[in-house]
Amino acid sequence: MGYVREEMEKAVGKKWAGRLAGIGTLLAVYFIIAFITSIWPFSSAVGVMKKVTSPTAIIQNYEWFYDQYHAVQAQRRNIEALPEGSADRIGTQMVLNNMIAEYNAKSREITRSLWKADDLPYQIGE
Repeated sequence: MGYVREEMEKAVGKKWAGRLAGIGTLLAVYFIIAFITSIWPFSSAVGVMKKVTSPTAIIQNYEWFYDQYHAVQAQRRNIEALPEGSADRIGTQMVLNNMIAEYNAKSREITRSLWKADDLPYQIGE
């Protein structure tokens, strides 16, 4: 610690080095207290964690992935039933592409993928 103090005193002078050390110490103490008691800036993180891990959020994410996966499978069967090259088939394919993109995007979100069932695929292929 002596080396750091000497370099600070050389850079800004003895008076300012002491002031900067005091400010640094106060900031360190504040962040330690803030971390322990969950006050700003850590209160935001605590709020996010409570929201993400609430039972309602867990169930909604779990159900959404199942619903979306089965909706994609149903849409694929619909496409197979339509004649090749028809306007309805093209429109249905576009809807399917959007559904797959939404599933894959939400699957990459950390807060959502935590609550996805293991028997569902991580990503759905085109």
